[in-house]
Amino acid sequence: MQLYKFSRHSGVRLLSPPKNLAEPVLLGNIVAHNLVTNDRRRDALTTHMSEYFWHRRMLAGFSLKSIPAEVSNPGFKRGFLASDGRILLNGAAGDRARNMIRRALDYSEESIEFFAKHFAERADPDSVPVGDSTARQVWIEAKNYFNFFHFLTESLHKISVSDDILRQAEKILLFSRDNEVKGFVNNWIAATARPGCPAPVALNVGQAKPDGPIITPFSAKHLLYQFDGAHHLQIEDVHPAGWTWQGYDARPHPVTTLALNSFDESLAAFRHQMIALARRTVKKQWGKKIYVARAPNNSRKREMRGEERLISALTERGFKRVYFEELSPLEQVKCMSGARCVVMQHGAGMANMLFVPENAHVFELGTYQTAMGRWGDFITISHVPGCHYHHVFLDMDYEHEDEDPVFVRDGLIAPVISDTDLDNILNLVADALRDKRPGRTAGWIAHADYFVSREAYRQTYRLLDVVRPHAEGAHEYWETRAKVNEACGHIGAARTNLLKSWEIAQSATAKRNFLRLTDDSDERRQLFA
Repeated sequence: MQLYKFSRHSGVRLLSPPKNLAEPVLLGNIVAHNLVTNDRRRDALTTHMSEYFWHRRMLAGFSLKSIPAEVSNPGFKRGFLASDGRILLNGAAGDRARNMIRRALDYSEESIEFFAKHFAERADPDSVPVGDSTARQVWIEAKNYFNFFHFLTESLHKISVSDDILRQAEKILLFSRDNEVKGFVNNWIAATARPGCPAPVALNVGQAKPDGPIITPFSAKHLLYQFDGAHHLQIEDVHPAGWTWQGYDARPHPVTTLALNSFDESLAAFRHQMIALARRTVKKQWGKKIYVARAPNNSRKREMRGEERLISALTERGFKRVYFEELSPLEQVKCMSGARCVVMQHGAGMANMLFVPENAHVFELGTYQTAMGRWGDFITISHVPGCHYHHVFLDMDYEHEDEDPVFVRDGLIAPVISDTDLDNILNLVADALRDKRPGRTAGWIAHADYFVSREAYRQTYRLLDVVRPHAEGAHEYWETRAKVNEACGHIGAARTNLLKSWEIAQSATAKRNFLRLTDDSDERRQLFA
């Protein structure tokens, strides 16, 4: 197995310049509610939640570009796309190939040296030849296509890469070596047909070798390593506050941090295309408040004790029960795109969070197990619409309190909803429905409040400086800045920023705090007369 590097491998040729690979974006609002009663797990989750805001959440995220590339002598090696037998690190398959290398090297110093050797010498983007392609087939790896979450977020969205080369293709094939074909895969492929993209999309299962060169989208998540450019400074400027950050270089671990705070631009394009298509073709309307249940005939049964009482209580509050298994792909998209609040158990269906509005609140009912192993999967998805993503950590239906379940042995354990949990969940949902802000607005405010609570004022100012180009037109921005000013004893600056908030929206909060921080001699008080 070999890593891919442009200067040493002529089997791949980019078809667009590798520039502007990372576009800064505001992150969605991530909220964690710890309702676990076991002391050991509750304490561990409290630390885990803090670690996210301090060590793993960047001050801003990134929309990452995908670049079409022509692959000569294509093939598949151990299930990964290869050229001349060399595995190409790209997308989810690239992540898995990296992990295989790390495991083989046992996370040793040799592993870090191995990555540095292949990635330390960055190429100048202008030095990379870019030209036309003779290939007319687009191949996309469909790893884990049997799991809806992986299929949607790692493969299918790549058909929406914004480039004329893909739109002019004769055929787009999602390749998998797995033989078990699930019906929903072809249903989703069929639902993606749209005007302006005449190339048919199909699932190709088996050992077939592409005939001649192919085109495949290359994820910038891997290209970022290989090219010089402004993205290195951009990523460094928004690194997390914690000490674990080592900069954006060839060392393995910052990749995880970047992945948690970024998404492929084709995910956003896919979202917009599917919502527009669903609204044109699906007439049925679902409510603003949805409870997504697992269908009784679901092959992956995880019965959540207390669920029926929760559904009954939510129904009394205007929620409608929905089974995704009974809806077509476009019906699922239409249902989610009109929702203001969605509650559901942890599962692959959470991938449909991709289609909710930016002011929607999505509640995932999970456990200690899903928090530790699966939380990050859906954090990335929530950043695409920029919504509010609430992960509610509940007790597990697992009898051993002094040990934790192992997924390969015990599978995924269902949550348990106690009477106390029921009341807490209903209160959390009610509070969320009163918050009609976009998730991106609430996200940076919550992050700033977290820093202030830790008296990390320097980090708060860093955050506010980073988000200013996106948020300075909102009165909340200047009120948050004034809060930090006051905490640091900069009363004059606090008053000035409160006046800016008043000028934007005549905010009652800004007025109240300005009058509190001034005396009768301040001439500016007359603005509020």
